[in-house]
Amino acid sequence: MALSLGRLANLLDTEGSQPSWLSEKFSLIVQAARRLLDLDIQESTPCRIFWIPGRIEVVGKHTDYAGGRSLLCAINRGFCVLATDRQDALLRAVSLQFKAGDKDGIVEVPLTTSLEVRQNHWSLYITTAARRLSQNFGQKQQLLGCDVAIACDLPPASGMSTSSALICAMFMVLDARNLLRQRPEFQASLPTDEVFYEYLGCIENGQSCGDLTGDRGVGTFGGSEDHTAIMASQRGTLKVFSYKPTRLERSIKMPPHLLFAVASSGLLAEKTGDKMESYNDAATLALNAGRIVAKDQGWGEDVDLATCIQRCGGGLDACDRIAKILRAQPAGEALEARFKQFFTENEECVPGVAEAFSVADEASLGAIVDRSQSAGDAGLQNLVAETRWLPAEARRLGAIAASAFGAGFGGSVWALVHATESSDFICKWKEAYLKEFPSRASTCEFFTTAPAPGACEITADLNHMATRKRKPREAAEQSSQAA
Repeated sequence: MALSLGRLANLLDTEGSQPSWLSEKFSLIVQAARRLLDLDIQESTPCRIFWIPGRIEVVGKHTDYAGGRSLLCAINRGFCVLATDRQDALLRAVSLQFKAGDKDGIVEVPLTTSLEVRQNHWSLYITTAARRLSQNFGQKQQLLGCDVAIACDLPPASGMSTSSALICAMFMVLDARNLLRQRPEFQASLPTDEVFYEYLGCIENGQSCGDLTGDRGVGTFGGSEDHTAIMASQRGTLKVFSYKPTRLERSIKMPPHLLFAVASSGLLAEKTGDKMESYNDAATLALNAGRIVAKDQGWGEDVDLATCIQRCGGGLDACDRIAKILRAQPAGEALEARFKQFFTENEECVPGVAEAFSVADEASLGAIVDRSQSAGDAGLQNLVAETRWLPAEARRLGAIAASAFGAGFGGSVWALVHATESSDFICKWKEAYLKEFPSRASTCEFFTTAPAPGACEITADLNHMATRKRKPREAAEQSSQAA
């Protein structure tokens, strides 16, 4: 049963204990409830609450859209999204990034296929998702809307998938309101979880997914890695997925004595901003490389780089064969460099790091991740001074392994450390960073996380919280009445 907004908004003022996994997010949820009340929604209105995490790409840099694989987990930061039902076809969203009463923080999105998408605006991913879901699932039966409050503790544009998390969040909100998963067109076109994750990626990149026709997307040529990590992650677990099609290859329990220390550099990495062309260049090079190899080999169809390697027999022989084909092209140097980065990351680093985690081989883990970092720098050319310096400094300070992750051109770095040393490590890492890059003091963030659960609805836990977090007087009165 959903909590009422009024009851939820007052929880912060009551006494009692909280379920431990919600303790850090509790104030975010309450603030979001109060922001919905500011929209003149009645206190008695039932409310759904969703948690949508960010993610760490441990290894698997720019592999998903080329049919490759990656090692992933969710983190303990993300979005708390609260939703109440409307009886019309309007999605009204308020972002807690803006102060209460700031009209720039509120958008009204009609659930139609003709709605206008605002580029370079915080609502881009919300409107893109609403438009696509209306197109694919609202033609036969009009979608009904919601009032939504969005709270987030992810650093902005940090490479932790804030954009993809918003896509996932909007699906979860509109699915809960309209029972999208029960519709025949959903069940026919998205029969498995893995195909569903691909569809979420297609909402973002604009591609069609089976019979579900594509749209303009947000302008980036990405894959479904982020959406898969956000939706499929489990507590304490690292997962290897491959893509096109999406498949779970392996799950590894991360040793509980280890934690990820995460540094958000403070240099924004907005995929849809001024770096979109550079981000898309890596995808375009991979796409063109696959086409060139397919044409050279007379396969009669375009294939991705992972398929090229497989069809050429795999291993180093396949690598040399493909590199030779690409080297002979007019843009041969760039194509070969992009392919070799993909081969190193996909065929060597991802399987190697997964195996090192599974057998707790810390020396091998560090060496392979170092190789991933250097190969990504050479082949993708998407690092900046901050994301080159942070992994090197982390290793100097004793981290088991460290790497930049995300789209690049800013963003974040993870470092693997022993949990008992994590607090001291974070302090030293941040202190050294601010000495090296003092201009990032106001925007960088450092925190620790273990592999965390994926996206979920958390109303049940909050009902438990509400039952336990009552003022002593209220509890006594109810006890007396029961007697």
